[in-house]
This record gives sequence, C-alpha cells and structure tokens, in this order.
Amino acid sequence: MKTAKELMLEYTAYSFRDPKKAAEMFAEDGAFEMPYLATFGMPPEYKGRDAIAGFFQSVLDIYPGFQFENVKVLIDTPDQVFAEFQATAVSSKTGRTVNQLFFARLVAENGKIKLFREALNTLEVAKANVQNSADLF
Repeated sequence: MKTAKELMLEYTAYSFRDPKKAAEMFAEDGAFEMPYLATFGMPPEYKGRDAIAGFFQSVLDIYPGFQFENVKVLIDTPDQVFAEFQATAVSSKTGRTVNQLFFARLVAENGKIKLFREALNTLEVAKANVQNSADLF
C-alpha cells in the first residue's frame, strides 16, 4: 500500500500527463480542493474521480504541456504529506507564461488519495490568463 509521500511523488510526476490515470489515484470518494479558485468563480472542490479528471483536463486545455517540477516534501507522515512544487506553462488563452509555486497537503487512506488540498498564486493565474491584465497590475 502506498504511503502519502509515495502518492505525492507519483501525482506530481505525471498527474497532468494523463488526467484519468491521475484521478484513479484518488479514493472513489476522494476530493481535490483548490480553495482560491473561488476567486475566479470556479468550484473550489472536485469530488469523485470523474470530476477530478475533468478538472485536470481543463487545466491541460488552458496550459498544454503543464507539468510539476522541483517537488520538495516538507512534512511526511505515513498518512499525510505536505509539499511545495512549481510549474511554468504558457496559457492557450493569451500566450503568456505563468510561473507558479504551489503548496499542497495530501491525505492518504488505504493507499489512495482521500484529500488533495492545493494552493496557488491567483495573481499569477490572472496575469497569464486575463486579457489586458497588464493594465491591471
């Protein structure tokens, strides 16, 4: 059975290469939370594998080639892990680059992801995706 750290490393290694496979890492009732998405009027939580895979695919639609890098596990227990990681990608909406630092808490249960709660810099998202955002900042 995979530990929380093993799940985190596997998730960050390929989650956005294959959204459906990444969603299968979650428990059937698992949840992916990104609370700051509410800033953009998006749901802050996705429950169940289909919803999670759909969200991951929507990220790939905006950022083709998106991939996490520079993963640093900061807290590690058998059932929970906290890590930070980065991604640099180009927005399909504007052609601008987003440089993102994420941090996340993963809760494991029976070798699956029960909860993945992630935070990101919403200003970077806005700068990369909002037309004429240079006028705002």
